[in-house]
Amino acid sequence: MKKYLIIPVLLLFFLSACTFLFPAETNITIAKIDHPDDGNLILYLRHVNEGYYVTVNGVVYDCVMVDDTLKCSGPSLQPGEKAVIRFYEDDTSTKPFYSLEFDVPEYDEGGEDPGGDDQSGSGDLCPDDPKKTAPGACGCGVADIDTDGDGTLDCNDKCPKNPDMTSPGENGCKAPEKDSDNDGIPDSEDKCSEDPEKNDPGVCGCGSPDIDTDGDGFLDCEDECVDSFSDPIGDPCDHDEDNDGEHDFADGCPLDPNKTAPGYCGCGYPETDRDGDGTPDCADKCPDDPKKIKPDACGCGVNDKDTDKDGVADCEDACPADPNDPVGNPCNHDEDGDGYDDWIDECPYDPLKKHPGCCGCGVPEGC
Repeated sequence: MKKYLIIPVLLLFFLSACTFLFPAETNITIAKIDHPDDGNLILYLRHVNEGYYVTVNGVVYDCVMVDDTLKCSGPSLQPGEKAVIRFYEDDTSTKPFYSLEFDVPEYDEGGEDPGGDDQSGSGDLCPDDPKKTAPGACGCGVADIDTDGDGTLDCNDKCPKNPDMTSPGENGCKAPEKDSDNDGIPDSEDKCSEDPEKNDPGVCGCGSPDIDTDGDGFLDCEDECVDSFSDPIGDPCDHDEDNDGEHDFADGCPLDPNKTAPGYCGCGYPETDRDGDGTPDCADKCPDDPKKIKPDACGCGVNDKDTDKDGVADCEDACPADPNDPVGNPCNHDEDGDGYDDWIDECPYDPLKKHPGCCGCGVPEGC
C-alpha cells in the first residue's frame, strides 16, 4: 500500500477529545484519532499532500486518500502514550526531514456507531452522517462539494450548477443571454448580433438593409442607382448619355447627340446630302456631284456622256463628236487619203487599192 506524507506542521491542540489542529497558516488538521475493534490506531488528516514515507513511533503506517481525507492506520498505542510521527522523502531515506509529536487520547470503548460509518465513539464528530466524521465547512449531513467548480461550496452557493453565479438574478440561476444590439433577440440566436434591424444577413449582409429604394428589382446594396432605374447604356445612372434631351430608354442613338434614330446612315453618321441629289453623303460616292452617286468611267464631277455614241465616253474618246474608227488615228477616217472612208476601205493604208485583190493590200496587181 502507498505511503503518504502529512505536511510538516506542529500539533497545537485538540479540536475535541480526538481532533488536533496544525498551525493556522497551513489549514491542515487531524480530523480525529480512532481505535476500531481490530486494535489498530487510525489517524484521519485533512488538507494533506501524498507521496512521502510515514512512521508512527518507528512503525510504518499505511496511508490511503479517502475523498479529501488521508487515512493512516497502524498498530494501536495506549491512551496517554506519547506518539511521534516522522516523515521521510521515500522508503530509502534514513533520516526524517520532519517529526511531529502528539498524545494518544482516551478511546471510547464499545461505543455505538449511529452513522454506520465504522467510526464509533467520541472520535466521530458526525455520528448520524455515514459520509462524514467531521462537520467540515457545510456541517454534518451536508456534503462539502462544489458542483460547478466556482470555488463556492454547494451549501453556500444558491446557484450550484452555474459557475458564473452564486445567487439568482432576474432569470433565476440562468444568466440572461447577451443581446448586443438590443433587438430583443439573444446573440446566440441572432446572426446579426450587432445590427438591431436584422437577425439574418440576407442578401446585403449585416449592417446593410435589404431594400430596393427605386423599385427596379435590384437591392440598393447591388444597385448603382439606388434612387432611379438603371439603364443599360454607359453610366447606368445617367439617363441621357449624349445629352440630347432624349432619355436613353427612348433614344435610338443614345450615344449620338445629333440623332435619336439610326436613319439611313446609322448612329454616329449624319444624314447630310451636300449635293442635294437625294442620296445621303454616307451612301453617295460623289457627295459633291448632284448628277452622280458613283465615279463611273469619268469620275465625280465629270459627265459620262458618249456624244458620238461609239461606246466610248467623251472623257476617254479622242473624237467625242465623231465615232471612232479602228484604224490608226481613230479620228482620221481616211488613213491612206484615197478618198475612201476607213470603215469601207479594205486596204485603209494602201492609197492605190480599195480591195486586196489577188496580191493583197500594198502589192500592185500583176504580181
